Amino acid sequence: MVKDFLLSRLGTIIFLVVVAVLFLIGSSRIKKARQNAITYSNEYEAPEADADLQADGEYVSIANNGQLELFYSDVKGAVQIKDLKSGKIYKSIVDEEVYPKLKKSNKQWKAHMQSAITIKYNDLKKRDSGVKEASAGKDCGSLTAEYIENGVRVTYGFLTPGIYITVEYTIEGNELVVRVPYEKITELSKFAVTTIAVLPYLGACGNENEGYIFYPDGSGAVTSFERVGERSANAKMAIYYTYSNKAVSLENLLNNYERYTAAMPVFGIKNGDSAVFGYASEGGANTGIGVYPSGVVLDLNRAGFEVYVRNVYNVDMYSISSGDGNTATGGIVQRVDKQLIPEDKEIRYAFLDGDKANYSGMADVYREYLLSTGQLVKTDKVDNTALALQLLMGTTKEGIVFDEYVTMTTFDQAVEILDGLKMQGITDTELVLTSWQKGYNDYEYWGPDRHLGGKSGLKTLSDYAAANTGMRVFIESDLIAASSETSGLDREKDVAYNGLNTEVAIKYYDGTFKYLRNPAALRKVNEKMLDKYEKYSGLGIGYYDIGYYAYPDFNEWHPYTKTETVEELKNTMADSKAAGKKIAVRGQNQYIFGNADYIYRISDSNYGLSITDYAVPFVQMVISGLIPYSSGNAGNLSYDLQTQKLQWIEFGSMPMFYLTYESALKLRDTYADTLFSSTWSDWEPVVVDTYREFKENFGSLAGLRMTEHKALSEKSRRITYENGTKIYLNYSDKDETFDGIMIPAKDYVVIGGGR
Repeated sequence: MVKDFLLSRLGTIIFLVVVAVLFLIGSSRIKKARQNAITYSNEYEAPEADADLQADGEYVSIANNGQLELFYSDVKGAVQIKDLKSGKIYKSIVDEEVYPKLKKSNKQWKAHMQSAITIKYNDLKKRDSGVKEASAGKDCGSLTAEYIENGVRVTYGFLTPGIYITVEYTIEGNELVVRVPYEKITELSKFAVTTIAVLPYLGACGNENEGYIFYPDGSGAVTSFERVGERSANAKMAIYYTYSNKAVSLENLLNNYERYTAAMPVFGIKNGDSAVFGYASEGGANTGIGVYPSGVVLDLNRAGFEVYVRNVYNVDMYSISSGDGNTATGGIVQRVDKQLIPEDKEIRYAFLDGDKANYSGMADVYREYLLSTGQLVKTDKVDNTALALQLLMGTTKEGIVFDEYVTMTTFDQAVEILDGLKMQGITDTELVLTSWQKGYNDYEYWGPDRHLGGKSGLKTLSDYAAANTGMRVFIESDLIAASSETSGLDREKDVAYNGLNTEVAIKYYDGTFKYLRNPAALRKVNEKMLDKYEKYSGLGIGYYDIGYYAYPDFNEWHPYTKTETVEELKNTMADSKAAGKKIAVRGQNQYIFGNADYIYRISDSNYGLSITDYAVPFVQMVISGLIPYSSGNAGNLSYDLQTQKLQWIEFGSMPMFYLTYESALKLRDTYADTLFSSTWSDWEPVVVDTYREFKENFGSLAGLRMTEHKALSEKSRRITYENGTKIYLNYSDKDETFDGIMIPAKDYVVIGGGR
């Protein structure tokens, strides 16, 4: 009878259990959110303002180092910088000379344009009220200055929210150095600052002169002033977050990485024969770059840094009581961490003129900075023309009960491919093996699948690579990600957590979960992997994801700021180098440049926002001649191989092919069926011919720096190398002539040069 009663009420019981579980989850999240939120008393009373930043004020010279002169207005709280070589004056806020429409602008935007900084903050007593903004020009009621060596330290007091921000402006060589010390951020009320926009109008200009905004979309992107008339009337701004999206989730990392992420914390504005180039030199992992071309609210081209002084995260709310008389009804609300990120932010602005006032000159500045600080290191195999290959080893096909393993390239077949290339005179290769682990499990760092030849087959490949040192082989592993089926995974200690004490995870259709690893756990896994590789001296390590993502982790066992994660990723790569391993890294985040021996699948395009006019090889110009790299676009998967060759040449990449030994027909209905044309026997002649073409025409450029990239027209480009070689490329279907040189349709011309 009891059994019958329970069965008859089974649906109700299940429903109640689900409700109870959701209640517990929601209560836990709200409790954690409360713990992470600052709870100040509401006794703060704003003092009377003693500053008016919209009043007229003069600029006084406060520092001169022979290259730059720094001026400061104690009324505006703003600086101006004079380039003593060119005589050009760069203004940190807008006046009528910069923007003739200033007086006609509404009060709010006029004040915004007169702001050296702006801030965003949250009301912690009304946690779901959204983000508030304030600008120095309108909301700063207190302004104090302290003159320091080569500059000034300014404290901006936003009196209504009770937030005080100190910014230091100094000159060093040909650069303005701006520092935001986190220990000098003061919050006196219920408001917590999350974002500071630093000098948002430095270098701002109209469309009168030839110029553009450069920003770190993909390999680099440009928005030209002259094309403002071609842009959509409702064009929008863009923000690029350094190394990963601002609110970290696996959905963001997997789906929106390219759209919102900057590989380098850099931007630049070219205005006629002068340019400003900004880059973060400290705390760069917690910065973003805002890009506002003319037509986005103002007829003014501008860009600048946002610095993030607190972590923010999103809360999924349930329809349950929060315990304070309110009910959460679903959706996503923002929470802020109770602690400031314990790091200073430093941004440097270089001022360029003449033939250096372009993104090529900006790349040269950043390259020299990275070299001088040890963040970019030349590898020992950059002076030879190499061929880039990826081989898919195996995959699976869904079966009725169990998945079926599909062998595509065995370890012996990989040796056969390399030996065949060697017999045809190709002895410099960068080969990455993908999906080689047991059962096609990319989240396991070890275990060569038996279908591919197992450990003995891998040893044979290792021995071959060791005996042929120019033919490097890298075994790809995904260390940042882990699966709920990953052996030995401790979900409490090994997984990254967000600010609500829940795992950063995503659920797949088969019920398994994918997690981000805690950085400390990642480094330990790498150490275990190195132990396994000790017997395979000829193999290098291919890091699938270390060059793509960096993220904060609130794991209570091993918490990390985003900057600390970057350092741990560097340490992980350094461990492998210290163990004698060569390493290949997928991606292009700047922090990999000090350890990578080879960078693969580097971007040679931009995401394609409506404001972008064309992509530029900024990343490539920074690392060219120092680290060998290949494109993410495989020749065998391109719609037109000749066009793909032109793109490889334009971006300085080695030719790259993603292949399989077995027929691509075997990939039908597998998890790798997008690799539709990959059969080695079909592509071998093309691969060999392409390599020989690149060796003959560009072999003398190996190990040299790309010094200039210039768009000659919509479909023509000119690339210059440090030895004077110029390469003209024509993507169009018609012949074009530039500099007196006729470039055939869909072809290139190499001029001059030589060692």
